[in-house]
Amino acid sequence: MENFLNKLSVVLTALWVGGLWTMLMVTSVLFMKIPSNYIAGAIAGDMFAFVNYFGIFVSLYLIFFGCRRSGIRLLKESYFWIVLIMLVVVIVNYFGISSVLEALKIEALPKEVMESVFSDRYRTWHGIASMAYLLECVLGIFLVLKIR
Repeated sequence: MENFLNKLSVVLTALWVGGLWTMLMVTSVLFMKIPSNYIAGAIAGDMFAFVNYFGIFVSLYLIFFGCRRSGIRLLKESYFWIVLIMLVVVIVNYFGISSVLEALKIEALPKEVMESVFSDRYRTWHGIASMAYLLECVLGIFLVLKIR
């Protein structure tokens, strides 16, 4: 059973990190192919939500499995800290920064946010969210290398 759970950890991690990197490519294609930035953004937002929830699930599984396998020694393992940082980034980005971005979109109605007085603020928060997401992607590479 332990071997199965270990292999499941590797597969789930690969799916999560692969999904993170795939989203970088998919969002650029969405914005190139869909004429409305609003629609492209809404589709990308839904896709990011799925990847974020999957990431929360996988990171909690990895922490639980690591605790079960290693106990308190887990705190000395670098993969635990990578997973924990990635989990914090996901939670802050999805439940914190994304909420700010959504609030700015709502305040800008009936205009699109980039055509409103909130465009500078939106651009700043979107940049912060993008940097956090890129950090998560890079940490994901290290996680894949550590967990296998």
